[in-house]
Formats: sequence, C-alpha cells, structure tokens
Amino acid sequence: MYDALNVLLVEADRDCSSSLTQILRDDGHSVRIAETFDEIRTAGIQPSIALVILERELPDGLAEDVLPELKQLLPNADFVIVAAYADLDHAIVALKLGVVDYICKPFHADVVRASVARICKRRRVEDRLCEEHQFATEVLKTAEAVILLLDMDGTIEHVNSYFSRIAGWQLEELRGRNWFTTCVPTDDRRQVRDIFVEIARRNESTGAVNSVLTKTGATRQIRWSNTTLYGDDGQAKSILAIGVDVTDLIAAQQSSVQSQRLAAIGQTVARIAHESRNALQRIQASVEILQLDIPVGSDMRDEVDSIYRASNELKETLEEVREYAAPIHLNAEPVFLPTVWRRVWEYLAITRSNRVASLKEDICDCDIVVEVDEIRMERVFRNLFENSLAACSDPAQICVTCRCDEPGWIHVIVQDNGPGLTQQQREKLFDPFFTTKARGTGLGMSIVQRILEAHGGGIEISDTDQSGACFLMRVARPSRGQSCCYSIDQKNEQVSV
Repeated sequence: MYDALNVLLVEADRDCSSSLTQILRDDGHSVRIAETFDEIRTAGIQPSIALVILERELPDGLAEDVLPELKQLLPNADFVIVAAYADLDHAIVALKLGVVDYICKPFHADVVRASVARICKRRRVEDRLCEEHQFATEVLKTAEAVILLLDMDGTIEHVNSYFSRIAGWQLEELRGRNWFTTCVPTDDRRQVRDIFVEIARRNESTGAVNSVLTKTGATRQIRWSNTTLYGDDGQAKSILAIGVDVTDLIAAQQSSVQSQRLAAIGQTVARIAHESRNALQRIQASVEILQLDIPVGSDMRDEVDSIYRASNELKETLEEVREYAAPIHLNAEPVFLPTVWRRVWEYLAITRSNRVASLKEDICDCDIVVEVDEIRMERVFRNLFENSLAACSDPAQICVTCRCDEPGWIHVIVQDNGPGLTQQQREKLFDPFFTTKARGTGLGMSIVQRILEAHGGGIEISDTDQSGACFLMRVARPSRGQSCCYSIDQKNEQVSV
C-alpha cells in the first residue's frame, strides 16, 4: 500500500469519479470530491490537500486556465490532469504550469496507481531531504564549532552563526571576500595559504591551529579539520573547514605554565633573597662607614657612592621579582581613588623634577569609594605614571579619567601624550620580563595586572583617537548597602609642575 494522501478529485463525470474514488480508497487514500472549480474557490485555501486529480474540461472552465489560481488555494498539492483525449499541445502547456502527470481516458486502474505511486515516492524523497536539510540547518545553528566554506580561490561562500558570535562578522559582510586577506593576520597568511594548498592536494587535513581576526581586530585561536568537496564532474569545488575555538584552552595552558613558572621563580628568589640579604646588609653597612671616613667630592668617595647605589639597585630588583612571584594577599579598605593617584603623583615629585609635567583629572560625579588595598593600588598608579613620564617628552601630560557608567564597576583610564605603543608592545606588554627599557626587570606591568586581577578587576590597553598610550582599569564598586559617598571639593583638577 502506498503512503496515504489527502486527495481532491475534481471530476464532473460521476461514473469516472466513482471509479477513481474506488481505486484511491482501496489504496488507503482519503478522497474528497468536487465537480466544479467554483466549489474549490468556495472552500478557500486548503493546505492539507496533497494531490489534486483534475478533469481538464469542467462546466466552468479549462484546467490550464485556472491552474495558477488553484495552486494558490492548494499550496501543498501536486496536480494530475485527466483528459478525454490525447492532445500534445495541451499536455505541454499543463506540464509547463507544474502538472506532474497527464492521463487520458479511458484509464486503467494500474495507470492511476502507478502515477500516484510515483508522486508518493517523490514526496517521501522530498520529505526526507527536507528533514535532512532542517537537521543540517539546526546543526549549523547550534554547533559550538566554526563551519567555513571556501571556493578554490579562498573566497568565502559560507560561515555559520557560531563564527559570527565569536568573531563579530556576519555572513553578508564576508560572502565574496577573500578569507586570507580578511580574517587571517598578516604574519600567518603565508602559512595558512600553504595549508590550504595542501588540503586541495591531499583532500583533507586535521590539527592545524591558526589565529583568526575578529571584526574588532582581536584574534581567536582556531583548530581546524578540513576536507575538499568535489562537483559532479570530479573536479575540486570547495574546501569545507570545521574549526574549534581553542583560545580559552590555550590561555589556560599558558596560565598553567606561567603558574608553574611563577612557583619556580618564587622558590628560587626566596632562596636568593635569603642568601643575599645578609651579604647586602654587610655591604651597605661597610659602605656607610666608608662614606663617613671619606670626604665628599673625592674620587674615592664617588666610587664608594657608586657601590652603595649598586647595592640598592640589586636590593630593589630582588624585591620586585619576589613581589611578582609571591601570592597576593589583600588588605582591602574603603579608599577614594583620586586620593591614591594624587599621593603617588606627589611621591614622584623628585622623579619629575626639572620636567614640565602635568596631571589632569576628569572625575565623574558619583564620588565612588572602592574597597582596595591602598598600598598595592599605589603601586599600580606609580608604575603607570613612571612609564608615562619615561615615554613622554616635555611638556608631558597624564590624564586620569574616572567613570562609573557600567553597573558594578568603576572605569579608570590613564592616558599620556607620548608616542604610544607599537604592535609588539601591545601584544607583550603584560608578559613577564618584557621591557623596552635599558634597565628594569620587565615585571612592572605584569605586577599591575596581577594586583588588579587580585581585586577582581583587570587592566587592558585601550584604543584612542589621540596619540599616546591609554590604559583602561576596571575596579569593582562597593557591594550593596555599603556607603560609597566621599566628600570632595575639587573636580577636574589639573596639577602642573
């Protein structure tokens, strides 16, 4: 028995209608009968009808004349025309209008059954294809993976919604553009193109990881599995790439390695500091005695003073490395942030002596008091201010902006008027031991980052239309119920030296 269909039989000849009805019902189909086109119009739109067997000539018109109208009233139906005699021209017209079969009277039951069976088989195939298409569409929509389709020139044909979520690009923005020049960083393009050529030659590849540019210019790390798709002619047609975002995994691995590295550094520095402390103290004590005995201005006094400065520098270097490696324990208390950075600016009075330097403030009206470790926050601002003063030519200007637009957070922006940061500096600034200075450990900004993260916030390099380096710090607001108001008389103050 064929699949059961809802059939509409439109036939004015009652004997013919009775025969067709009997054949169809014997095969399990549901049959409704109409004798004129007007009856169909009166019934209105009927989406449940799957098959219409239509007499070509009815009292109120010809089938080919009303077919366009019937298709609108019966949107899900296939049409079969039954004609009293064979007419090639009429059959061609009907087929052009979308009729699936054309049967001539007198008909045999097997002819009708065969025609209906073909329609049932085609509908089953179409339904299966529709289900598979819906399944594939849902997979594309819900899969936590990048699905990318490129032609053999690297032109983007398709990306799924997951790629749009992680990269910000929409399909309409990317379709027709070159993948390599649009979404691959310049330094990686040659390598990624080589992989692309290898895929076309070997048909597939797995395990390749490369950076992908987001719409904002940031990068995500994607691990790819690729395969070549072929057309009916056997020629390579496109490259299908399935990618997993491993950015967080790589960051976690790097963080784990860094934690192990920090632990090793901490143990090493603790031993070095312990062994060196007594020796440094003896050196400094001896140097201080010599400074008392040797007149100021003599050549020997200059050498002794040089030894004293060197011992102090060694002590400071050991302390900085120890601070970076040691766990951070906070002693948080309510603090008004402008008080902290103003105090740090005063601490740097000697550093900026003989300099034309100014500190400009732009503070919002909320007067927020934050819960922070004041000593450690002084270290944050001291490091940022010292870096800015070192980078800027006179007249140097540092601007501190405080905003509380984001719920639950205070945004503090520190910007200078120096030369700004190179791309390499932007990428590595927070890496331990990275420095562009002739002196220093390269741990200052790493320590700043650790301090702010220990407070539950963070720091990032911010883009700006103006020249100079710009940093955005996020500090948590006080919890509900805690007083956060602080009296201050001066706003948008500018301090100059």
